[in-house]
Amino acid sequence: VRSVAEARHAADAAFYLGAVRVGYPAQELQVVFDTASGHVLLPHRACVSAACLERQRFSPWESTTAVDINRTGSAVQEGRRFADGGGRRDAVTLGFAQSDLGHGNAESVMVRDSLCLGGVAPGGACVDMGLLAATRLDDQPFRGMPGDGIVGLGLPSLASGPFLNFLSRLLEGSTGVLPQFGLALGAERGELHLGGHQAARLAAPIRWFPVDHPEQGYWQVAIVAVRVGGVTVDACPGGCHGVVDTGVSRLGVQASRLPALSAALLAAVAAP
Repeated sequence: VRSVAEARHAADAAFYLGAVRVGYPAQELQVVFDTASGHVLLPHRACVSAACLERQRFSPWESTTAVDINRTGSAVQEGRRFADGGGRRDAVTLGFAQSDLGHGNAESVMVRDSLCLGGVAPGGACVDMGLLAATRLDDQPFRGMPGDGIVGLGLPSLASGPFLNFLSRLLEGSTGVLPQFGLALGAERGELHLGGHQAARLAAPIRWFPVDHPEQGYWQVAIVAVRVGGVTVDACPGGCHGVVDTGVSRLGVQASRLPALSAALLAAVAAP
């Protein structure tokens, strides 16, 4: 399945946005595909935070397939699609750290509905899953973020439950689909491929690396050394790790290692 994303700029950072369709009749929203997030986060129609009002919101009430759920995926109130406030309901407060835009929280309830990527079936992929519908979004980082929401491509352990993880639900409900996705990011646009990758986009043969500490939920790999212009800046004697994060546009390093890396980059640029 191929989904096209366009590059957008905000706060001196670049993000890749693609369209998703939620519920029935379909509500189209623009989202960031984020490998460092484990949930699908969309602003709820009831949210009145400034960060919600400035973007397209998802309305469960306008979808004939939406159901208010708890973490397990069960309905909040048996026999009713929507909670009427008479019972207890699970909620999730999601801390969101974005190196380009800052840190903040999203307070959400959970709604079960279909999320579709790519073109109309059979060219697209639809997943029945639990969505985080935000009832409150902090100004930072969400007001600076382009688009309407986030589709997390992180591993299942990064989500509050397997029913709330896009990749987990996609693979669970599919047969004959490779447990892979591929991203091709260009200057103006990009592509997301589910169930494989686009060989024509490869600059070199693929090399596979194991995910370190998958229980943490990130696409994290071991780094054997950091080099700039052939010069080793950090030999990682104690071991280094890096997270592949498509939700940010900058290279992130620990504060203690930043001066050495910055000096090496400046020297490489100034070199004849």
